[in-house]
Amino acid sequence: MLKEPPHTPPPRQAAEPVPGTQIPSMPGGYPFLGHALQLRTRPLEFVQELRKHGDIVAFRLGTRDAYAVNHPDLIRQMLVTDAKNFRKGRMFEKGRLVARNGLFTSEGDFHLRQRRIIQPLLRRAHIQQYTSTMHQIAHAQVDTWREGQEIRMDRELFDLALATVTRVLFSTRLGEGRSAAVCRSLPVLLEGLGRRAVAPIDLLDKLPTVMNYRFARALAQIRGVIEDIIAEHRSRPAGSEDLLAALLAARDEQSGEGMSDEQVYDEVVTMLIAGTETTAGALSWACYLLSRHPQIQRRLQAELDAQLGDRDVGFDDLGRLRFLHQVIAETLRLHPSTWMLMRSPVTDVALGERVLPAGAIVLFSIYALQRDPSLYPDPDVFDPDRWVPGRTAQLPKDAYIPFGAGIRGCAGEQFARAEMAVILSVILRRFTLQPATARPARPIVRLIPMPGAMPLTVRRRPHGHGIQAVR
Repeated sequence: MLKEPPHTPPPRQAAEPVPGTQIPSMPGGYPFLGHALQLRTRPLEFVQELRKHGDIVAFRLGTRDAYAVNHPDLIRQMLVTDAKNFRKGRMFEKGRLVARNGLFTSEGDFHLRQRRIIQPLLRRAHIQQYTSTMHQIAHAQVDTWREGQEIRMDRELFDLALATVTRVLFSTRLGEGRSAAVCRSLPVLLEGLGRRAVAPIDLLDKLPTVMNYRFARALAQIRGVIEDIIAEHRSRPAGSEDLLAALLAARDEQSGEGMSDEQVYDEVVTMLIAGTETTAGALSWACYLLSRHPQIQRRLQAELDAQLGDRDVGFDDLGRLRFLHQVIAETLRLHPSTWMLMRSPVTDVALGERVLPAGAIVLFSIYALQRDPSLYPDPDVFDPDRWVPGRTAQLPKDAYIPFGAGIRGCAGEQFARAEMAVILSVILRRFTLQPATARPARPIVRLIPMPGAMPLTVRRRPHGHGIQAVR
């Protein structure tokens, strides 16, 4: 029986500023650096401090003025209602170093064209086809775990997410050498992009530093792996049913045009990064939170046993696993796929009743938004029952946007949620997760906030629980 929800505060209303008043400014900052040092060294704390100073707050990145938008109604205006008045901004400009002109970084009509081509490949019918692949890979990896083994869950789930996305993309595993190159390179690239997005001056990107050298080397490794795979794929006989084949064959429904080889490369890089780091991070946090909340873990295992019996999870089961989806939703609230995003007005834009100047750096933090105590009671508490139907009715529409929103929201959201559901069901039907240390896990904040070392002990569930009874 579901517990009664606690009192939900009334919807937060955007402040009604007096016309002509200035946007409040964040105190602190340093000469020449502004607030870039705080944003770089303690980013999660800083974006939550920004929220406390108003719905829109001015701060500085180097000598440039920047603005943080903190209210869900104003974020919605920026991402949905007035999206045409904003371009993606500094973070995405830096992202072009890696993803070039892929869906993550492209703009305007070209972005819309690419979205029309790609989004149909990540909808229900295709996800149903990919679900069996997700299950096979998760099953093979999880069944190698031993009773009482201490698992570096962050590494294990990175490997699992990488194996899944490459099998779906390329119908093959990367192989040990290529897999190792990707595992080494992705964290370096994401850290480098995150640093470049908040750097006070662009000159820092060009200095002959160790970090810049590592970034260039990682980019070359990723490029080499993907170009080799695309070349190998083209040499295969026709009839491949993986996502790369679908990308090569896809056509824009309006123009009938397909993608060039260079554009296919850009989209594959985008999918490889998004499908590995974001999924691995969310899965790691979900496992960690369940290990620290054994009652919630047992409740989820009971749902899986009751709904699946002695069957493995399939695509048609996913819609019935309500509590599993609540666990995923709450994990993504606490640990969204990115901690902040940026935009830049193409002209002076009235946001609410204040005006943001053309070309300004505008930041909004999904992490801070989804931990706002005026929106979520006890915001730092892991409570999947927040997502019981009806309990979120009073939340503003864009108070929960772990994958972004509007025309630039993540096209792969349905794929990612299905993958998380399949992998968690495979793990929790076979094992119970326990902390291997009393030390709490801490996020490593790159472009995507990934967990640090996350050792968990796996305990094999006794016979008589779901699938264990028939294996």
